[in-house]
Amino acid sequence: MTEKEKFYISFNKEVATVQSSEVNGESQEQAFTRVCLDMLTQVGETYNAVVAYDEKGLGTKGQHKINGYAISENCDTIDLFISVYNPSGSIESIEKSQIDRACTRISNFFSKAFFNKYDNEIAETSSIFEFAHQLASSKEIREKLIRVNAFILTNGYYKGEVPLPKDVSGFKVFFNIIDVEKLYSISSQSRLPIQLDLQEYNLEPACLPIPTGTEEYDGYLTFLPGSFLAFLYEQYGFKLLEQNVRSFLQFRAGINRGIKETILKRPQMFFAFNNGISATADSIELDDSNSIIRKISNLQIVNGGQTTATLFHTSKEAKENILDVLVPVKISVINNTDNSYEKIKSISKFANTQNKINDADLSANDPVLVEIEKMSRYMLTPISGSTQHYWFFDRISRQYDNLLAQNSKSKSRKKAFELKYPKACKYTKYELAKFYNSYYELIDNGKIVIGPHCVVDGNEVNFRAFRDYVMPNLEVNQVFYEDLIAKAILFKDVDKRHGTKRSKTPPIGDMKQVMVPYSIALLKIATNGCLDLEKIWKKQQVSEELSDYMYNLMVKLNQYLIDNTPRSNIIEWATKEDCWQKVKTEFHIPDTTSIKDDIASKEAIELRYADYTEFDTEYYDLCKRLILAIEASTWDKIAEWGKDTGCLTLSDQNSAKNIAHKIKFDYELNKRELDKAIAIYEITSRNNYEIFESELKKENDNCKLSTNTVMQMIAWEKTLLVLDGWQYKILQQSILSEQYSELRESELLLIIKQMRDKGFVLN
Repeated sequence: MTEKEKFYISFNKEVATVQSSEVNGESQEQAFTRVCLDMLTQVGETYNAVVAYDEKGLGTKGQHKINGYAISENCDTIDLFISVYNPSGSIESIEKSQIDRACTRISNFFSKAFFNKYDNEIAETSSIFEFAHQLASSKEIREKLIRVNAFILTNGYYKGEVPLPKDVSGFKVFFNIIDVEKLYSISSQSRLPIQLDLQEYNLEPACLPIPTGTEEYDGYLTFLPGSFLAFLYEQYGFKLLEQNVRSFLQFRAGINRGIKETILKRPQMFFAFNNGISATADSIELDDSNSIIRKISNLQIVNGGQTTATLFHTSKEAKENILDVLVPVKISVINNTDNSYEKIKSISKFANTQNKINDADLSANDPVLVEIEKMSRYMLTPISGSTQHYWFFDRISRQYDNLLAQNSKSKSRKKAFELKYPKACKYTKYELAKFYNSYYELIDNGKIVIGPHCVVDGNEVNFRAFRDYVMPNLEVNQVFYEDLIAKAILFKDVDKRHGTKRSKTPPIGDMKQVMVPYSIALLKIATNGCLDLEKIWKKQQVSEELSDYMYNLMVKLNQYLIDNTPRSNIIEWATKEDCWQKVKTEFHIPDTTSIKDDIASKEAIELRYADYTEFDTEYYDLCKRLILAIEASTWDKIAEWGKDTGCLTLSDQNSAKNIAHKIKFDYELNKRELDKAIAIYEITSRNNYEIFESELKKENDNCKLSTNTVMQMIAWEKTLLVLDGWQYKILQQSILSEQYSELRESELLLIIKQMRDKGFVLN
């Protein structure tokens, strides 16, 4: 028995298990769909996918069918799923006619729902109604939608060609076939690679194999039509550039404007004027003469992302010109994938580049930075004023600018985007290193390799130190991220208090680049490393007392450096380790009595950082208990309420519905889904807590909490004020009850956990 056959048997067992857990008798085909969507979600091919079935008129001209869907966070991509499922004990072949029929059915559904108001023909109780209604009426989708991906899911083996994209009333629908071969591949990979059969696109690019003199990689020189590269970018988007170090720089950079100008005015000269693109691949298949490329496996553009993106964006206004564009292409086939990340990074560094690439850009795809980016996209800030928002990590240069440009087609969209991702809360890789290194000191072989002097020495030097000494040992988790943002808030406040020549009040001096990191480093010494970063994170600001303290500290430090620097150039001296050594041993740090409320106890700090994995597990267990205490029907109501009031984004509405379905059929919720569910619960609790009325009335015979416990919580909270207003209201309501429902007990346990982390102890 082959490995694929073993996988197929195991896969069928999983489908059977999923189906048997369905209390309402979900069909085997939908159980198969659900397993496939889970696998595609795990490798990043889709996100927040919803299993929803609908069919009509099968066998007729207008027939349609759909098994699931997903809408991207910013509504620029819609994923449609249709299953071609045959319950068989062995792998069977799928005919091209079956694939073509599936393409027709899923395309017809999209056309009906998007253009013909299909939602008027179906009952609101239908699992597909909400999606059909969104397609028909969502202004956000209609304005932002760029690509539609249609996935044909099958448990068979398909040997034919992938159908070409289909135009549906102005939208291009891209087809992807996920057969048992790809499902097997997905089960052993972290993402689904881009596989190109150039014959399907009627392309026969001549190539020149290059003798590289090493077995590490094979080299090929070729060219590709500009229209084809624009097409690839339209279909795959950022996935094509995952190993690239930067996002599209728009048309601000002179090089990108030059690319656009060449396309518009002299497209035939593009090959001569442009340096082309550098790409990597896992393998290339040539024809019998070894001079024509037939197939490319796992194509990734590592240099030339700007060229590719510019081709796509310009093609929208100059379709005819793009047809005359030819782009030179250099492809490196990496033979040993064990250290492919380092090789690809080196290719990005040393290949011919048209815009300068720096160390921070080259590290953009480091797993640590990727993980920080993920957290920045789903960790909402605690309530601040009347809104919550995200701190946007600009991992790839100008990601934020590109998203802002996409969301600036109307004032309302731009305002909504900026409320969600305030510009003041955007930070780059350089700023990340500044925030961290200003508050951290590391000694290696007797030398201070991380400290405020590194920050003063400039972006490149500071980031290099962060990359070499911090990132290899960095554990990215919730506490790390909360503290990182607290350090960012502190850094920005200190920077603002120092002032500049343009400030309303006179600046402290002309050495801000020294004062800010040095004063923050001295603050850590003054507080013995016990600054209450969690308080800053929760309040999303530093206290007035701390802000004033930092101002006074900078005034004294500024004068100290003027009086005690042995060189004429103080800033240059401040880049040296000797300067920092002198300052931290000789400078008299002001007394911290005025900021005693901003300093946590050592025990609280140790508790916050001690074995985070253990506490993390407890936190998510409590979150899971709370989420499951809310009925599936209530999650559906939350989605509807969020849509009617605008309190939930389209993505959050779909998440709520997905959570409802998973709870209804007892599916496991992963960490990301729990984070999303808690965020939605908090938004709902803050704005419409009455929606949980039915859960709060339920009896709970196993309740172990008492009003005495709640009284202790209220008494403690009155002195420290660590809870949000809506949480405190829950405590007040709980005093009036002698017994608590499962939901109320779960809420109280989660609040106790939060308070205990701040030092609360039950008597």
